[in-house]
Amino acid sequence: MNLFAFDKSVAAAAIAATGTVIGALIQLRGAWRKELSERARSAPVTKKSRRGPVFAVGLLLIAAGVGGFAMSQYLAGLSKRESLALRGELETQVAQISATAARLERATLSDQDSMGRAAADRRGAEGVAVTAMIGPCHVRVGPVPDPVPDCTEQEALRVTLCASLPARALVAAIDLYARIEGSPRPAIESPVALGQDLGRARFAEKPFERPESEQTKLACAVFASWNGTQAYAARLVVKYSFAPIENQASNASLILTSGVPQ
Repeated sequence: MNLFAFDKSVAAAAIAATGTVIGALIQLRGAWRKELSERARSAPVTKKSRRGPVFAVGLLLIAAGVGGFAMSQYLAGLSKRESLALRGELETQVAQISATAARLERATLSDQDSMGRAAADRRGAEGVAVTAMIGPCHVRVGPVPDPVPDCTEQEALRVTLCASLPARALVAAIDLYARIEGSPRPAIESPVALGQDLGRARFAEKPFERPESEQTKLACAVFASWNGTQAYAARLVVKYSFAPIENQASNASLILTSGVPQ
């Protein structure tokens, strides 16, 4: 900081005080020399000669007051400039800290988004599974004959299996499974194709999607049974992925992969 960066008014007061002090000192010296010469001549001391030192002392007091005022103004200005410099430095540091905090927040959000996307991708690769049971078809009234007759395909019992997915997910594959209830074979060992006849039961030939909410949608397939004696366990597994953000508006067709050529 420049210690001599005076304010204009302070500089003027300091110059005036300095000039007054110099003038008063010169006047005191002149009055003192005059009094000494008069004493040497044994001349009487007049009132005018007595007022000379008093006037000079008065000027010194005035100069001291002006100088004190100038010094106080200078010190006040110096303190103010130091405060402004410190404030500016603090504001710079606060701005740097805020910028760093903003960068850290963006990095944290980006990491969280990446982790969330990776978790969603893992869930999508594993697939969302839905299972439903559908009993034997009995639509006729009256005495039940023995054996129980089957329904017609028009009278079939139908169940819609729907998997809930994120709204921006793209369906990568749909795996379908169906087996007679009580069969010892696991469901995953009973893959079927769309429209495949399972012995008076089948999945519809076309799966479909429909919105569920603003954040989710449904991927569905319809299973129908018109078997009058057997119940079925139907299973739907939907696998999905996420397209890049710029391609999210595109739609993907539903793909069947249960060991059936696509």
